[in-house]
Amino acid sequence: MDHKEYFETSDKFEVNYLFSYGGISRFFREIVENRKIFGTKCPKCGKVYCPPRSNCSNCYVSTEWVPLDGKGTVIAAVYCYWVPANWIGLKYVDLPFINALIRLDGADTCLGSVVIVEDMTLNKKVKQGTRVKIKFREKREGKISDFYFVLDED
Repeated sequence: MDHKEYFETSDKFEVNYLFSYGGISRFFREIVENRKIFGTKCPKCGKVYCPPRSNCSNCYVSTEWVPLDGKGTVIAAVYCYWVPANWIGLKYVDLPFINALIRLDGADTCLGSVVIVEDMTLNKKVKQGTRVKIKFREKREGKISDFYFVLDED
């Protein structure tokens, strides 16, 4: 059969679904309802995860919820002056911005987030070892983008 026999046209396919956070639901509920950040702690080895995990990856036991104060240290930072066209998750930040790995005080793992500074001439100050603190957005939807970090100048 000759390929010229086929006619093609574009169409849009859209799917709506309900997504469950399962065992880490409390993390997002606390962000939305109380503007608080929680991690999980292994009762056996004491490792604290943030972002949280339902089970310890070392001991394979269920973790327990622990509050974190929202302050931490930048482990690595990248200055972003553009984003790929399909990276729609950053619709809430203006360019340029700083993408960073942050270890919250009391946690053993790192959390990827955005660091926003008012004066981007200060961006060279955001580097490994910089102290930051969490800020919650006014409108929170239960997403990891419901918060960001700013310099902790206390």
